[in-house]
This record gives sequence, C-alpha cells and structure tokens, in this order.
Amino acid sequence: MTRLESDYYAYMEYDPEHSKSGLAHYVPLFERGPVLELACGRGEFLELLRDAGVDGEGIDLDEGMVQAATAAGLTVELADALTGLQRRADDSVHGVFSAHFVEHLQPDELEAVITESARVLAPGGVFAAATPNAACLSVAGYDFWKDPTHVRFYDPRLLAFYCAKAGLEVVETGENPRNHAGPPPGATARGTHVDPDLRSDMVAAIQRITWDPKKEASDPDSPWHAFGHFLGVLEERLRTTQQELADLHQSYAQLLERLYPPNEVYVVARAV
Repeated sequence: MTRLESDYYAYMEYDPEHSKSGLAHYVPLFERGPVLELACGRGEFLELLRDAGVDGEGIDLDEGMVQAATAAGLTVELADALTGLQRRADDSVHGVFSAHFVEHLQPDELEAVITESARVLAPGGVFAAATPNAACLSVAGYDFWKDPTHVRFYDPRLLAFYCAKAGLEVVETGENPRNHAGPPPGATARGTHVDPDLRSDMVAAIQRITWDPKKEASDPDSPWHAFGHFLGVLEERLRTTQQELADLHQSYAQLLERLYPPNEVYVVARAV
C-alpha cells in the first residue's frame, strides 16, 4: 500500500480543522449508522460523525492515513474502496460517504464503486459524494492539479447519472457553501453608485466661488444663465457616465460570482 497521499498532505501542511469546517455540511445527511466512508484519509469526517453520535467506519488505501485515523481512535480498514465494499454484505450500512475521492477514479472505476455502494446500503440509506467543482476557475485552473493522484473532474449531474444507473434515487446535487473562498484578493468588484445630489453639489461649489442672487436673478443676459445650461448638460453626462460605471460594476460582480463559485460540489442519493 502507498503512502503518497499522506506524505503529500504532510508536505502541503493541510489543516484538519479546515477540512472539518467544509465536511460539517454533510453530517446532517446521516442520522444513523453505520456509515462507511470511502477514502477516509485521516478521519476528519468520521470524527464529526462520532461527535454527532453516529457510528462510522472508514476505508483507505494509504498506510499513513490509516495510521493517523487509527491513532485518533477511529475504525479504519486498509484497502482500496472497491475491495472494501465487496467485502461487505448486502444492506449492511445506512450510509456511504466520500469527499474528494471520485476525482481519483476513472469512469469505469467510479461506476463500480457506486454500484457496490448501492448494494451495501440498506433501504433508505444515504449515498453522498463530494468532489472539486470544475466550474470554479481557481480549482479548474490551479488547485485541482496540485494533487498528483487526481485523474479527472466529475460534474455532479454525471455523478447523479451513475447513482441512478446503480438503482439509487437521486435526492440532491449542489455546491457546498462552506467551501467558498471567493475571488482572489484584489479581484473583488469595487462599489460605485449614482449620486442623487450631483447637481446641487455642483451648484453649491460654484456659489462658493462667486454668487450674487439678486443681481443674477434680475439680469437675463448674465453669463450665469448660460453657465446654468452648461451645468445641466454636464450633470446629465456625468449621471450617464456614473450609471454606465454602476452597470459595469454589477456585470463584473456577476462575472466574479460565476467564475468563483464554491469550490466543492456534491451529489446525494438514497437507496430504495
């Protein structure tokens, strides 16, 4: 068995508590055990289940990961996911979960894992799988490729297809809001607005320079009348420019939202 993944996690200094903050999103899906976690790693999700009073056990191929999980008092088997599933009886668990595992599999391997997961799930049991979000620019363009064992992305709708093909009832697909880093620093949209008091501010500024209300009101040929017209034109042009900037800001904010959604997606299905 390999230690590549555990050595890589140690080298990259991944924080278990950070992992738990995202994994906590899935704990409410599992109301009873046993829950089997595939590729459980160091056991962060199993610890969350234990804290919630739900029995859990894990499978992992990496010796270092299994050692870390066992040291934390967790029940973990050293095996690849498919072999571990095949050793279990029909209808023997009430949940199967994996986080950031399916992207390590080829499509035929994934189909086999989901098919076996459906077999071991008792009626009403829950299957859930979380995986990196290919729609997130920072994930697709950089983060995903930092892990040397990643194979490919899986869209949640494709995961849903495999679940349905295995006889599971798809309950939900979505994005994990707990794993939403947002745009990188410096890329956030800066606010702008249309100033409703633009004209009055301009007039007040001119009045502070020189203004004799009685004289100007009685003199229709005063240059201030022409200047007032100029102010009106200038105000309209400035207001139009402000509105264009506000529209541009809104479009930019929407673009950032589309480019940097939550970095994790998931599928939830149920055994029938």
